[in-house]
Amino acid sequence: MNLDYKLREQLREEFKNIFSQGLSEESIVIFSTTDPREAMELNGEVIVLDEGKVLQVGPAREIFENPKTLKVAEISNDPPMNILQANMDSNKIKFEGIEVEVPNHLNNVKDKNFNLGIRASNIELSDNGFEFEVELAEISGSETLLHLKRGNAKIITSIEEVMNFNINDKVKINFDIDKVYAFNENGILASSPFGGSYV
Repeated sequence: MNLDYKLREQLREEFKNIFSQGLSEESIVIFSTTDPREAMELNGEVIVLDEGKVLQVGPAREIFENPKTLKVAEISNDPPMNILQANMDSNKIKFEGIEVEVPNHLNNVKDKNFNLGIRASNIELSDNGFEFEVELAEISGSETLLHLKRGNAKIITSIEEVMNFNINDKVKINFDIDKVYAFNENGILASSPFGGSYV
């Protein structure tokens, strides 16, 4: 069954009320969704499934803040978390000709080569930023999703206003480096901004 957006919002609110007020402590309710925002907004215990396999179980906030694997990071974010192949050298994170300072929470990451994760909401347009090329610009409600590329790196950033961009436009962006994640080469969370690690 496919419900329109407004009706889905109303149902979410109704479910929240039922979960918080209308159930006894012994009650178990399973709500299934493919929408990560929906799962997080209900703010209960979340089971992340992919191809029939349980990838992570925990409170919604814990899964959002500390996704156990790259796959969980992709599934539990909308748009999916950006993943970039990076390396660490001389207290710098490097990828595709970009160098940024290593934030404190990544100082203990042992692997020099790792997967760098950053959410679309933690990337912003900046006149003093790094140049990327626009592949696609999507208007989604009151925000603009920009699909960008630089060499082999492809990312999505979300801008909290409606803006017009053309394919192949050049834009400059900066990363909120204190919000980045590190996943090892096996895709396991090595460090998060919230202190999480599974290695």
